[in-house]
Amino acid sequence: MLETIEWLAHIERLSSAFYREASVFFREDEPVSKFLRHLSDEEAWHLKVIESAAEFASRNAIAESSIILDAATKNSIEAPLARCVELLNKGALNRQDLLDCLAAAEFSEWNYIFIHVMDLLKKERQFMPVPSRIYHHLLEIEAFFRSLPEGEKYISSIKRLMPQWNEKILVIDDEPSILGFLKNLLNDEGTVETALNGREGLRKVTENYFDVILTDLKMPVMDGMEFYKKAAEHDPDIGRRIIFFSGMANPEHVEFFRKNNLRFLTKPSPIREILKNVHEIMNAPPDQG
Repeated sequence: MLETIEWLAHIERLSSAFYREASVFFREDEPVSKFLRHLSDEEAWHLKVIESAAEFASRNAIAESSIILDAATKNSIEAPLARCVELLNKGALNRQDLLDCLAAAEFSEWNYIFIHVMDLLKKERQFMPVPSRIYHHLLEIEAFFRSLPEGEKYISSIKRLMPQWNEKILVIDDEPSILGFLKNLLNDEGTVETALNGREGLRKVTENYFDVILTDLKMPVMDGMEFYKKAAEHDPDIGRRIIFFSGMANPEHVEFFRKNNLRFLTKPSPIREILKNVHEIMNAPPDQG
């Protein structure tokens, strides 16, 4: 497993540097240059994650992988990047070469291997969000290709190779009718889990990663505010993914939501407003922290 992690670190380091240098090379083509800068930042974040994984694996026993990273697979991923690095160093890299490289490298087994390593570490809080981040990274690349006049020819192969990711949603409410409605409403958006109070919700968010969390405020056992405060101790980024949905919010609550940039919907709320907030969280660019 450590060998696979070390190889992933090598690829992330290579790709981040290449995308950064290519962004300068294509500076006259602003949409391409801007996206390459973004990709370089993304790969730099991936590198930080895989370096953390290497450190963790060196100190802890982790599940053994059932795959062997063979030379042919490595070469199929490294070759497009290596060719474009060579062309870039010669000053001979053109737009077509770049797009071919992006499609071949990013929509290869590379990201599947990365996700597989994260799955083996998924019980560790720091690695739980990563598969979702990788999936959205690939969605951004797909959207970039769709924005280009020549991008359409890549779309069929990209869609064929895109990994499947099902958004995970948690709904916390002590009212069964609301819980049932929200579960049915959001079933088309992802896999929905439910909890009847904050304590049950807290147990779920400490054991799993959820892309979106809707929670009531007034609940028995543990209310929504206490749930949020305790959940944030485990996951400081969780506030970005929470929607408070409640009929009760006193001025103190409202001020707390405002200061912490937390979403709040008042019961009753229009169905489209609920879906709009869920979609905004799902589609928001993740923090690079």
